[in-house]
Amino acid sequence: MFSRSSTAEPESFGCYTEMSRLLGARQLAQDINLFSRTPARAQMQGESRSRFRGRGMEFEEARLYSPGDDVRTIDWRVTARTGTAHTKVFREERERPVHILVDQRSNMFFGSQKLFKSVFAAEIASIIAWAALEGSDRIGGQIVGDTRETDFRAKRSRHSVLRFIRELHQFNHDLPGPSRPNNGSQDSAQSKPDMATMLTECQRLVRPGTALFLISDFIDFDEEAQRALTMIGRHAEITLIRIQDPLETEIPAVGRTRLTDGNKEAEVILDRATLRLLKSHLKHQDDLLLNAARLAKAGLISATTSDNPLALLRKHYPR
Repeated sequence: MFSRSSTAEPESFGCYTEMSRLLGARQLAQDINLFSRTPARAQMQGESRSRFRGRGMEFEEARLYSPGDDVRTIDWRVTARTGTAHTKVFREERERPVHILVDQRSNMFFGSQKLFKSVFAAEIASIIAWAALEGSDRIGGQIVGDTRETDFRAKRSRHSVLRFIRELHQFNHDLPGPSRPNNGSQDSAQSKPDMATMLTECQRLVRPGTALFLISDFIDFDEEAQRALTMIGRHAEITLIRIQDPLETEIPAVGRTRLTDGNKEAEVILDRATLRLLKSHLKHQDDLLLNAARLAKAGLISATTSDNPLALLRKHYPR
């Protein structure tokens, strides 16, 4: 894990975000094209046409009605024929809302390569936010820490992106480091939101037709989180960006050692039997996330802290 002396700037070792890099991501975002576009059909409907589902002029499909859908879009003929409420889905013809959910909890405060997972997540989120603004989309989101959370309504303005970045930078620098240790109180540990709670809140905030980018290590993704993600996927387009550190998936057998999660510390024996159990657990987590992505019809991008954030996005969203 990274360490730093008390006299060094935290950013110099990749432990914390640099505001200059988050702001400079605006130039990098010019190489990113989040969505394919064709011209809008009419005036007063924004500057672009999206392949994402939402309210618009072009009918796309009928699907099961879910809470939060506009009752005005109920397809009464399909509902009468099937006996189950269905809603019409249209192809969005206005600028879409982009919702970026960024995990900045203590589980992200780790890295054995160039950057901590928390920094990588912040830089990815900043590039996406600037790219969405470049594409005339509305930008909103959530930032989740151990003890607090903030959310932003989707707006199409430079000010909204700057506010998002300022909050993201602050959340990142609130993470505990060697010079700012956690108090280790049980109350703090118990109040830490889990992935299911984050997604339940996201479900309340995300409107139909939204493009949702969820950036995390998904370390505590479980069946309850899977159900919430599936519900969101019924009326939003989801992209999961999973960030891991190579040391988390390739832990060496080092014998007796001490580990900490930032709140508690324990001595464990990392022998072959223990590593087999760990690999089995990681395989279960991988399968659960892959299945959840399939059920929610979500895209899944995997990254490690040894990757370059811009190169990763260029690969998946080339201009």
